[in-house]
Amino acid sequence: MAIQEIALDIDLSIGVFQDMIFQDQKLKLRELSQDADGNSIYPANGSWESTPIRIQDKIASFKGVAASVDIAGGAAYKIYWSTSEDGFEWGAYEEILADVTATKAPAKYMKVKIEIVAEKEYSNFYIDEFNQKGKYSNPFIESESGSLGLKKIYQLNMERASDTPTGMVLRQKVENTKFQKVDGIRVSKG
Repeated sequence: MAIQEIALDIDLSIGVFQDMIFQDQKLKLRELSQDADGNSIYPANGSWESTPIRIQDKIASFKGVAASVDIAGGAAYKIYWSTSEDGFEWGAYEEILADVTATKAPAKYMKVKIEIVAEKEYSNFYIDEFNQKGKYSNPFIESESGSLGLKKIYQLNMERASDTPTGMVLRQKVENTKFQKVDGIRVSKG
């Protein structure tokens, strides 16, 4: 039996994509969104699996993959392969290492799987800057100071109840269902 090297042209545009896309003749992790600084956010990992590739002659071993690999940032990738005699029952995927021949039992079909793992980086997300006056219509929330918080100081307009020779009596009813606790009451000239 003669040993012969064969080259297989694998179409990356078809297959099973999981959190990956084929764009600009490359496999890429799909973009989920962007952070506050405009940086792309990707899933932690993704994979692409080829459709079954029929090989006319049975293969006994597989060595390397000739590929143009362009890695952005600190992403990592692994390439796996699996074989099948009938195209229906597949063996477990095995990683293809550079310059190492991966031997398998002879088979007529093969599949390739590529996994990409993204580099993890910190991202900034801004939900709200809390500096628009009147954005929140809840009377118990304060947001004008640049942070969101419960309102702690309330200014109530007092009603004039009566006038006396030494001054006036002002009155304001405060419902106890609106507040859990009153720390203090201060009356100022106004």
